[in-house]
Amino acid sequence: MRYRILTLTMLGICLAWPLAAQAQQPETAAPAVRLAVQLAGVDTLPPAPVKEARRTLSQARQRFTRGLASGQLLYVTATLLNDAASRVPQLVQVQSWQDGRVMGRLVGSNLPDGNNKEEFDEAEIVDWMILHPNGTEEGNHVGKFLDLEDRLGSLTGPR
Repeated sequence: MRYRILTLTMLGICLAWPLAAQAQQPETAAPAVRLAVQLAGVDTLPPAPVKEARRTLSQARQRFTRGLASGQLLYVTATLLNDAASRVPQLVQVQSWQDGRVMGRLVGSNLPDGNNKEEFDEAEIVDWMILHPNGTEEGNHVGKFLDLEDRLGSLTGPR
């Protein structure tokens, strides 16, 4: 009888664990989720917005290291290895940035909160976005380009 109670208790803990882990994950803002979805559908990044993002990256780094205002979040798009060992653009919410190394949480991954951490060199960053609490954003050069491309593509449909 003692073993049945222990087994049922352990089973209950195991079944509740994924729900507790999911509840602890921070909610991701809609613009970041939209950008993560856009990046998942892109084979190659457009060079002009990437060039502008790289040119202004030092400003974003300085603002982050000095401390962003309350409620502001920094996201970077970095080319990281996926499960198939291919370099793909991934959106990462930055948690620390020191000595040319960035650590953060992957956005749009289905991994549990403890397994979605990434650490990489600053050289892998191809874009950045500072998201304000009211939903406005700074940077996001690639995302804005992809939005514009989508809007223009919808205008050229059959008439």
